[in-house]
Amino acid sequence: MADRVDLEALADGYEHRPASEAALRRPRRAAAEADLRRGDWAVDVGGGTGVHAAEWVRCGYQAVVVDPSRGMLRRAATRRGVIIVAGRAQALPFASETVGLVYFHLSIHYGDWEVAVDEALRVLRPGGECWVWTLGAEHRRDSFLTRWFPSVAFIDAARFPAPDALAERFAAGGGNVTREREIEVRERPAGEWIEAVESGFVSTLQLLTPEELRAGVEEFEAIHPDRSTIVRYRLLFDVLRTRK
Repeated sequence: MADRVDLEALADGYEHRPASEAALRRPRRAAAEADLRRGDWAVDVGGGTGVHAAEWVRCGYQAVVVDPSRGMLRRAATRRGVIIVAGRAQALPFASETVGLVYFHLSIHYGDWEVAVDEALRVLRPGGECWVWTLGAEHRRDSFLTRWFPSVAFIDAARFPAPDALAERFAAGGGNVTREREIEVRERPAGEWIEAVESGFVSTLQLLTPEELRAGVEEFEAIHPDRSTIVRYRLLFDVLRTRK
């Protein structure tokens, strides 16, 4: 199903997906807790517009965004110090045991995730770490998008690997896996949220029928007629971390 996503259109949708301060803390935390050495390589796989990689540059690391989308890479290239590489998680363009940190932030579900895990373990240097931020079944069941577009839960169940399966794959590859959860509460005006949805700021929205998308937006507008009303929604992240 991920192959049906238009990544160039998604890059345009990211204009309506500003990074929260919580999101910016994540790459900084991963780099700090992975004990990266100054000058180490940190790779954001499916790193999109480079917003996370830019945080590593500020910390003095060699920051790389690997992404198949030209639109995403074009935006990432505007961030000073960020290195851009066209590529996919299933064939990382790095020599074995050369990378200090491999990072997936809501990107492990694009393509064959098992191969992506194996590739991450291959390129990690001894002592290097891989961090994965993903969304599990509990999030999908109660997510804000599912409230308005019920098919989201079923579509994402087929797209996102189960966190237990991810942990098992990392462990099978010799990684020492730890797990946790993080809740983030987002706030934005109702009108901005509608614009974001209509732009396709989340890839799953591309996989809905036009009828469901229109019905969900109309229901949302009926309940939130004042576009300046602040809406709040929760993201429940499953976080997996493995050290090679």
